[in-house]
Amino acid sequence: MSWCDKLASTAGVGFKLNTHFASGDSILDALIPITDTLVDGDKAKFTMEQQSSFGVVFTTEDGFKYSIDEQRISVIFQHRLRAKPTSGGAPVMEMLSRPLPYTELLKIVSGKLIKAALLLNNIQKRTVARVGIISTTQIADEDIPPGISRFIKYVYRPWRGGIDHYNLNITSILEENSGALDRCIHQIVRPEDREKLTTLQFDWQRLFRTEKALASDSLGDIVDAAQKSALRYFEEVAEGSKFDEEILRATAPA
Repeated sequence: MSWCDKLASTAGVGFKLNTHFASGDSILDALIPITDTLVDGDKAKFTMEQQSSFGVVFTTEDGFKYSIDEQRISVIFQHRLRAKPTSGGAPVMEMLSRPLPYTELLKIVSGKLIKAALLLNNIQKRTVARVGIISTTQIADEDIPPGISRFIKYVYRPWRGGIDHYNLNITSILEENSGALDRCIHQIVRPEDREKLTTLQFDWQRLFRTEKALASDSLGDIVDAAQKSALRYFEEVAEGSKFDEEILRATAPA
């Protein structure tokens, strides 16, 4: 089980594509097989958040946010709540989204992204330049995984009185070969308002040296391989050896 499962992380997956300036209207037309299923009787079960000249953003009632522009397409899961009226009393909050383990959510989000990307491909044949896997976790300080906690404590060291709040953002190259470059954008945010939780977000990315065709027979393999590598890296970060000073000193080049 991934630490992302244990800590109720939410998932996102995205592609960077070759540039094509399809109109917002044509994007929505291409996605009709998806939006036509998002109804309950006469009621639409999605909210249109943005429609620009070359892009659209909409969120389904159960928490899946689709974002498409001339270069990117992504699906990100976010929990959704609404106030439900009660007879003779105050409204109560109702959860519209369904809590699921991160690894299960990741599979669902990936499937939705692949379906949307293939529909988008009907406008103009596209290629994939990058695939990204995102993990977002809202967490109390005492529950932060040991590896990440060790890193935060390392950052604290110059200020013996501690740090009140912070926003740490680091992009690191993880692996590089003739076919691709893997990197991860790490963002750790502790808000000034102590009633709010710390946010851990890791955006693992694979950048292809040669862009891949956006095709049904290969897209699943691209996403599956990215998921395995991303999950493995997330576990390494949480476990903590990457931030162990003794290990770092022992493996440092002479």
